[in-house]
Amino acid sequence: MTSVALSTLPSPWLPNKRDVFANLGLAFGLAASLAFAGESAVSLLNAGMPAECAEYASNVSQSEGNFSSVSPVVNGTRCYGAFQFCDSGTLQAYWDGSREEFLNSPSAQVTAWQRYERGQWYAAQKNGMTSLIGQQVCYQGTCATISQSSILKACQFGCGVGGKLYNLAKSGLDCNAAGTRDGAGTSVCSYLISGAGYNVGCITNSNDGVDCTPVAAKEVQQ
Repeated sequence: MTSVALSTLPSPWLPNKRDVFANLGLAFGLAASLAFAGESAVSLLNAGMPAECAEYASNVSQSEGNFSSVSPVVNGTRCYGAFQFCDSGTLQAYWDGSREEFLNSPSAQVTAWQRYERGQWYAAQKNGMTSLIGQQVCYQGTCATISQSSILKACQFGCGVGGKLYNLAKSGLDCNAAGTRDGAGTSVCSYLISGAGYNVGCITNSNDGVDCTPVAAKEVQQ
């Protein structure tokens, strides 16, 4: 796997606390709503998503929203679009126009998402999260080999020091360790597994090529 030199990557913008809380509140809203069905790989391709990342981007969108999605207000914040950019900092960091223009421009959403994901990958490298790649994680009877896409999916919990993924790495991949779940009780391990095995070369400039489709834990033991 080709490593990415940190010196060539821009310093990332990271979500502020209001963004994190807003996304947490949004998770509760999504659990009770079928309106945010997510975008397909085809619709993302049509909006300019690079082909190598379209399947992964669709995976992320399934838990976020579609191009026209607007979240409920949480702590005075709304989040917008297929990847739910929140207007307390994230949206403004990646989009200069109005909220309405952002919602009406799938291509702008795709461009903003790619920039955001590259920043997350930079943070994951800087904070040692990518050292987990190639290791196996099991949670609630399902296992997967951690891939680049696993790390990026789990970075939705944050990739900073002291974050959920950081705490999991420090625990030796103990999914029951303290500080590895969000306020809704969702484990970062579930995101490592659900995000495993996708090509994210448009973000990482490489493809780890790991065939790591999640499998039942009993199959791993065999």
